[in-house]
Amino acid sequence: MLPEARRRSILSHLSQVSSDTITELSRRYHVSTMTIRRDLRSLQRGGFVTMTHGGAIFDGDAFQQNESHQIKRATVRAAEKRAIGRYVAANFIEADDVVFLDSGTTVRAIVPFLKEKPNLTTASNSMRTIQALFRILPHSAILCTGGTLASTAQTFVGPVAERFFDDFFARKAIISGIGYSIQSGLADSQLLDTAVKKAMIRSAERSIVVIDSSKLGHTAMVQVLATPEIRTLVTDDGIPPPMRSDIEAAGIDLRVVPVK
Repeated sequence: MLPEARRRSILSHLSQVSSDTITELSRRYHVSTMTIRRDLRSLQRGGFVTMTHGGAIFDGDAFQQNESHQIKRATVRAAEKRAIGRYVAANFIEADDVVFLDSGTTVRAIVPFLKEKPNLTTASNSMRTIQALFRILPHSAILCTGGTLASTAQTFVGPVAERFFDDFFARKAIISGIGYSIQSGLADSQLLDTAVKKAMIRSAERSIVVIDSSKLGHTAMVQVLATPEIRTLVTDDGIPPPMRSDIEAAGIDLRVVPVK
């Protein structure tokens, strides 16, 4: 079984039994305890489980248990997302910053690397991101938009969520999407969530687009940012050379992060 498939299976199993030990999971999936620990750490970074001494606890409620699409998104290309998250935290986020974080899994990958950034103020419309922030930065200012809860993705959307950002100003908005192309710009498939992303962008001094290389060259129904509006784009080193040349030729500050 491939690692991504095993992690999805582990999460599905934990959603049914609430918790299990590393030893039992090792026996169940016929892999070493070290491999299970790596799997659980990956799932914990995504905000799906909490590791305990010798095991893990499923971190969610009833409607989380059926979100196979969200689980897949969080675990697919995890190494690339983690590399991007580490880079953005190190190079763009400073102590005392005010940062908006959208609901994307690549954006959420930044959260584990914010631990050494004191006095941050963060805001998001994603319940998962808020939960991850609270685990990493329990004593910082963490703001949640409120609004209509889209239960499948666990994001707050609608007019209340959009108006939230009219009352705040951030130094940076970290934004993602499910596709980027020169012609279509940054795009997403969710109309309501895209409206919240745009509200974040309007209320931020600077927007930083984060997207893993598998999404480059693809597009979706709703445009988040046109190419001329993108100042900085961070991706991983799987970017195709022609796409890299096109993005740089468009005047975008392209940051290509190596994945180890």
